[in-house]
Order: sequence, then C-alpha cells, then structure tokens
Amino acid sequence: MTTFEEAFAMLRAESPDRDVILVSQAIGRGLHRVLSWRIRNMQSRSKVTLFLTTYGGDPHAGFRIARCLQHHYGHVRVVVPSYCKSAGTLIAVSAHELAIGDLGELGPLDLQFTKPSEVLERESGLDYMQGLNVALAHAQTAFTTFLEVRRGGMRLPTSQAGELASKIACGIVAPLYSQIDPNRIGEMQRAIRIAQEYGTRLNEVGKNLKDDALERLVAEYSSHSFVIDRKEARTLFKTVDRMSQAEVKLAESVWDFLGDQGEFVHFCNDPAPTTQPASDDGPEPELTSIDAQPGFAVSEPDATAVGADTDGSRSGPLS
Repeated sequence: MTTFEEAFAMLRAESPDRDVILVSQAIGRGLHRVLSWRIRNMQSRSKVTLFLTTYGGDPHAGFRIARCLQHHYGHVRVVVPSYCKSAGTLIAVSAHELAIGDLGELGPLDLQFTKPSEVLERESGLDYMQGLNVALAHAQTAFTTFLEVRRGGMRLPTSQAGELASKIACGIVAPLYSQIDPNRIGEMQRAIRIAQEYGTRLNEVGKNLKDDALERLVAEYSSHSFVIDRKEARTLFKTVDRMSQAEVKLAESVWDFLGDQGEFVHFCNDPAPTTQPASDDGPEPELTSIDAQPGFAVSEPDATAVGADTDGSRSGPLS
C-alpha cells in the first residue's frame, strides 16, 4: 500500500509546477472561506490540481470557489476520483481540464427545491417543466384523436368536430393544469438561470465546455442522479483525461484510509521558493455545521464512496 507521503512525492515529481488541494466536502460558504484563506496564505505555484469529491451544495458558494481558483491560478485541473455532483459539477465547469477516474462521475446541473408538502424531500426544478410538456402533449393527442373520430366516424363538419374535440381535450387536461402553480413555475425558471449564468461566466475562463454542453447539463438530462462518467463527459467537455498513475495513488492513499468517515479539506504544500509575503490574516476560519449543509439534493451515497453527506434540511436553488 502506497502511503500518502509516497503518493504525494510521485505527484510532485510528475507535476512540480502545481499546488495540490484535496476536498471531500459539501459545497458551502464555509468551504469557500477555508479555501480562500488557505490559498491566500499557502499558495506557492501558478497552477493547481484540485481533487474534488462532493454530493453537492450551494451553487452560489460553488461559483465563489470556482472564481477563487480561477483568480489565483492560471491553470486549473480538476480531478474526480469519485462522486462530484451538482455544485461540484459547476466547479468542474470552471476547470481548464478534467481528469475523471474509473469510479468518478459528474452529475447534471438541474435545480432542486424542497417539496412544499413534504419534510426533507426535494424535487427537480425540471419536474414542473416536464409536467407542463406532458400535459401539453396529452392535450394535443386527445384533441387530434377526438377530432379524427368525430370528423370521420360521425361525419361532422370540421368546425363542429373541432369544437367538440376541444371541449373533451380541455376536460381531460384541466385537472392536470389545475395542480400547477404559476408562481412556482416562475420561481423555478428564475432559479434554473442560476446554473446557466454561473456556468457561462466560469467557462469564459476555462473554455473547456463544448458549444451545447451547458444547455445539456442544465436541462436535458432525465434525472438529477444521472451518471456522467468519463465517456459521457467527453461529449460535454473538450479535455477529459484519465487520472494519471500518481493521481490514482494519491487518491487511493487518502480515500482508502478515510472511507466514508467524514469530510476534509487539505492543502498539500511542501517547501518551495515563493515571492509571496507572509500573510497575517488571523486564524484559519472553521467550517460550521451550517456551512456543511448542502443545498443541492443528491442521490444516496454509496457506502464505498467518499464525499459530503447527501443533503440537509436547508433549501437551496441548485443541485
């Protein structure tokens, strides 16, 4: 078994020009504060490799974390050894290149909302949109079917057959539409734009998304838990590598030891020449239990996977 020190030495030899950051944590404001503090006080290189496992979190915090990485580093490589869902995918969008391991997976950027009638249960923001589409398709099918029946079988004039078909179709779909709250739809449409707008801004730097990839990530996947593995990711991103042997060894040395025991943030840094002055910004901020609560809903964690807890009680606009 390769120790962490041995694995890190291998990675340092492979990529001597990169800082290395390990994160297995729900995406939240607390994580943003911790990473900002550590980068400001410990950065020694112009490039970074971020190992990231997470089941999701706050999209606004994910955007701030991604911006922080882009601000401090001229090149960002995100390595995904396991789950990297929701807000984690948003951070991956900001990278110049991705490396996804054999067990690694991203997820869609569809938004998650707390169900009004349920406790600690969530639904996708796309559910309402899909519900509208289903109701519309059902209405169109009902109208066409009854129009053909009335017009052909009963030999009624088109205008009269169309009027009857319209009444029947409306009677069928009215109960479906009565369950849809227009205010809820407006809320979800506005929230869906969060992922679109943040993704667009982050990709302006990394430029690793293909032309239609952001729209697909936001709106086209059928389930929030849809698995975007390395092969699928290559249909979305321009540069998606396998993890290097040194990256695999480092991930194994950390995650095999920790398992699903908890969360961590670690800035790997060895003595290196630096022209940055020492910073005296006070003690490092701590993650609180509130900070750790992800605002994105996620799939249930696998017992062997590493990352944050699936979801807390706090509502969040993106998942």
